[in-house]
Amino acid sequence: MKKIKIYTYSHNRPDFIEIQYNTIKRHVKDDFEFIVFNNERPGGDGGFDESKIGEIDAICKKLNIECIKVELDSKLQYMNGEKMFEGNRYLNGNIACAYSYTWGWKNYICNNDCLSIILDSDMFLIKDVSFIKMMKGYNFSYVPSYRYNKKYINEKNRGEISIKYPWNGFVMADIPNIPNPIEMSWGYGKINGIPVDVGGEVYNYFQKYEDQLNQLYIDQWGLLVDVDSPFEICINGCSQMYANFEECTVQINDYQHSNTKTFPHQIDREDYWEYVYDNYSKIINIVRKNEFPVPTYVDFIKLEKDNNIIQDAFIFHYKNASNTLPWMNSDYNEIKTQALKRFLDDI
Repeated sequence: MKKIKIYTYSHNRPDFIEIQYNTIKRHVKDDFEFIVFNNERPGGDGGFDESKIGEIDAICKKLNIECIKVELDSKLQYMNGEKMFEGNRYLNGNIACAYSYTWGWKNYICNNDCLSIILDSDMFLIKDVSFIKMMKGYNFSYVPSYRYNKKYINEKNRGEISIKYPWNGFVMADIPNIPNPIEMSWGYGKINGIPVDVGGEVYNYFQKYEDQLNQLYIDQWGLLVDVDSPFEICINGCSQMYANFEECTVQINDYQHSNTKTFPHQIDREDYWEYVYDNYSKIINIVRKNEFPVPTYVDFIKLEKDNNIIQDAFIFHYKNASNTLPWMNSDYNEIKTQALKRFLDDI
């Protein structure tokens, strides 16, 4: 059986490469090759530190893993109508992600003859998994992101979904068995006049080929700002809620499909809100046990069809390692990194 290929894009946290690689070696039961795209360049989130280019290369050399420098290509200077770079500099952090992801996809990933996986540089495996077995019967797997014509208004008018596309944080693609992968572009900006994040441009590919994709859906459970009740939580990065776990109440700020599921891709669960409360309560217990700082701002990743976040989540997402939020100073990140290590050691 062919090796799978697992890719990540590294820039401001070279120290995560070895931690991530160790969790992959520990938990992935397939024969795999791990490849790092070196994307440290001016204009990205977290500031530019030229020394990190060499640091990323050195860590990869030490671990004997391939490291590929992301290059700027004039053919990709504009994506989805947005300018990506000027000179040697990305124009913002979203662009740094969208450009590098597309460059890596078009120049390397879509040319593979094997199952290929892309995960954020601050994602860590937390459960034994065979991605080959997980993808049996499927050729494309992702966390669905949604954008709407209007936000949640009331019980009778929950807003109309108009855009669905893959979140770029974790993607699995059986490259030989998806149609024309070279046509996929991961730009951001606007689609049909609606603002989209990185990966939004894949909507165009979906419009053309979605009936040829056997999709395995993944859900991203985010515990975000949990300082005072109600806590900010978010599913798939696009359904913001405020949950009061003492009173078992929730305020929905974005789209909610029904009382049996948040999104159309999810299976109907008659006990949906119990399912939500129970899983988030388990997440809170884990992060408190491991002394994560608050706001915690983390994700747990599981297959949508699975039910128990503790038993079934296979990825822990440190989340926003680019440090774009005001409380994410050096002290916060040192405490959070130590909590991450405790959590991974305790699994």
